[in-house]
Amino acid sequence: MADANKRHQEFLQRFDQLEKNLANHTSNEPIEPRWPVHWRVSRSPNALFTGRDDILEELEACVQSALNGPHPSQQSRSLIFGIGGQGKSEICLQLVQHVHNLFWGIFWVDVSTTSAAESAFLDIGKRLNSSGSTWQDGREALANASKPWILILDNADDPDIDYQDYFPSSPRGAVLMTSRNKENQHYVTDKTIALEGLPVNEAQELLLKAADIKEHQRAAVQEDSLKVAELLQSHPLALTLAGAYIRAGHCTLARYPAEFVRQRKRLLQYKARQAKSRYADVYATFEASIETLQKAETESARDALELLPVLAVCAPNVLPMQLFEMAWRGAQSDNADNADKEEPLSLGQWHVDQLMPMIQVDSDQWDPFRLMEAVRILETFALLSTNMDTDSGRSSVSMHPLVHAWARDRQEKHSQHDSWIKMGCIVAFSSEEKEAWTRHERLRAHVEALTSWDMHCMFASDPPMHVTCILHQCGWQLRRMRSDAHLSVLLKRLLAHLGLNDSTIDQPWLGLYSLQAENCDDRGDFREAITLCEEVLKVQSLNLPDGHPHRLSTQHRLASTNLDNGQFREAISLLEHIVSIRERTLREDHPHLLESQHELASAYLAQGQVEEAISLLEHIVSIQERTLVEEHSDRLVSQHELASAYVAHGQVEETISLLEHIGSINQRTLVEEHPHRLASQHELARVYLAHGQVEEAISLLEHIVSIGGRTLSEDHPNRLSSQHELARAYYQNGRTQEALSLERKVVQIQAQTLSKDHPDRLKSEHNIATHLWRSGHTHEGRQLMEHVVMVRQSVLNENHPDLVNSQDWLKLMRDEMQWSEGEEEKEIDGEQETT
Repeated sequence: MADANKRHQEFLQRFDQLEKNLANHTSNEPIEPRWPVHWRVSRSPNALFTGRDDILEELEACVQSALNGPHPSQQSRSLIFGIGGQGKSEICLQLVQHVHNLFWGIFWVDVSTTSAAESAFLDIGKRLNSSGSTWQDGREALANASKPWILILDNADDPDIDYQDYFPSSPRGAVLMTSRNKENQHYVTDKTIALEGLPVNEAQELLLKAADIKEHQRAAVQEDSLKVAELLQSHPLALTLAGAYIRAGHCTLARYPAEFVRQRKRLLQYKARQAKSRYADVYATFEASIETLQKAETESARDALELLPVLAVCAPNVLPMQLFEMAWRGAQSDNADNADKEEPLSLGQWHVDQLMPMIQVDSDQWDPFRLMEAVRILETFALLSTNMDTDSGRSSVSMHPLVHAWARDRQEKHSQHDSWIKMGCIVAFSSEEKEAWTRHERLRAHVEALTSWDMHCMFASDPPMHVTCILHQCGWQLRRMRSDAHLSVLLKRLLAHLGLNDSTIDQPWLGLYSLQAENCDDRGDFREAITLCEEVLKVQSLNLPDGHPHRLSTQHRLASTNLDNGQFREAISLLEHIVSIRERTLREDHPHLLESQHELASAYLAQGQVEEAISLLEHIVSIQERTLVEEHSDRLVSQHELASAYVAHGQVEETISLLEHIGSINQRTLVEEHPHRLASQHELARVYLAHGQVEEAISLLEHIVSIGGRTLSEDHPNRLSSQHELARAYYQNGRTQEALSLERKVVQIQAQTLSKDHPDRLKSEHNIATHLWRSGHTHEGRQLMEHVVMVRQSVLNENHPDLVNSQDWLKLMRDEMQWSEGEEEKEIDGEQETT
């Protein structure tokens, strides 16, 4: 505001000087008329205009430079671009008000249509007494004017119009364009300004002015205004209309966020009665782009109109365009053409038919041309933004949250359903590429958004089994990305909508119950997971022979859950049975056989049969070394597990050598945030810690935690695990306070996101309890350990190592407490005897 006042004073001084100059003229001297002589501006600036001082200063410097150059070599051309409602035209209005005394002519031309532009240039020609009769003559009359002028080309949004035609041909003057299309940058010779939301403080000020909240009342509502400003992404038009809504008495400032959640469409279509924008409401600014697209009778325009609502199904966050290529490959696979008849929840030809034509499923090669053309058109209308990943060279798209909301809300219910089906099939088919999904943590937000839609919308008209197939595939993706809480909610909603329950498991829906069992296991509800697996096996035993792949898969899942629950003997017995069948029926390098052998080795390791584990893992690794390239994820995972077995066997040097070998391969082949690369570094840090190389462990763990902070959500299990391990390293290094601070943070996040009996949460609580006790916080540590023991007794097998460990620690703490109390009593008695 100080800069704005300073600039205003400068203009007043200039104006006073002009007045003095006129007063000093003698009556015999000709008096130049006060500038501007020609003022062709159709509307006045908005009194609510707030901020943008830095931008106005930049533009002012540009036009001043054009004004001061006696022999310019090229015309000064500047561009302001951004989404609708950001105030591009309003900035130009403010600018011409500020500099009007410096220019002989100020000409405003609306170039949103060719007819509007041509009509404006005809009018300019008449004002300049041009003898010509065409709009081009008006443009050239301006080009030939010797006195300083400024030309505003407003709303240069249409990608099919060549705006070069509207620039006067001489190097004189200053031209300023406003546009949603950033491709218009190639016209620029001076300044390009990408207009985004207001700074937060200016956004709050605009909102409070629009709501007519007086200066003396504003301090009391600062927090409320901040919430609204952040909710509306500091979008000027949205803030102005929100203020008008509040000023009209429809709700209070504090109530607006809740009202927005409930009535978003109503609020963003609200129209102010006074100080109206060119567009009556927020949504109308975006709808103008659609109207232009609908007039373009091209394949690319049609593709763009189809793509926009499909993208709006997901989150507005960054979406890798690789997803569409992955979907195309998934649709090419045998799974699409020949659905597994024994698995009702397999994708089939119906799902292939729902993919958008621009994906070109029938083509034998992936061709992104139509897709990228549609993206380019949407970007030219500022309806989405594109980004390029410098490491992978792949592009991604994102949407402004208000554009995203509009793109959803403008659709009728049946259109929303159709868009959901299209995006659902894209995600479902892309799920075939598990490795790619592992790399893309940012896809998690999109799958969560896709699966958060109302069930009635998702199941609106298509066969329930087809829709369930999509959700089933999405559910497995959520499971791989460890979105455990979201998946749990999705499965409850889905089973309720289908009228299913745990007491009656039908053959067509076995896949859902298997997924639910995996989710229960991931959330630490081992008993429920075991019950579900056993129920699924009962149904399968009625229809499938012993040794059938689906039945073996469920048995494998049950064995894994037994292993997690500490029932090692049951897990080993079941896995040995699975391995014996698969060794008879599958070749030695078959992934399913190697998977079950790998799980059996893990069970041996948990049971303490370390030599058996090492023998089996070395066998697996030797096969994979013959059949898989060295950077294959399965081969690296097996080597990783072998390293863990070596640690248990005391072979520290072999462990470090193997993990460093894995790390070198990952460093060559994987980006630094890849989960597999981080997992091997995490394991190496744990070995360093066990071997007494604490500084090396801390350095590596701090690196992992730093990457996780940039790439993973706050509650992601991998991020919390690395923070937990770093705290342990700090503790061993004597940095007790840092360790406790980090552990408290982990426990606090887990308390907000995980159930009280989740294994990860209990592990963290157990560890911090021991650290509290060791660091002198004995009472707090003992209380927390009592809680851990109580919860673990309720969910774990009585011989589970985790439960036994917690019980041993609690006994130690209680014994120590009793000894301390006894020593205190002796000391008191001694003092009394002395007295």
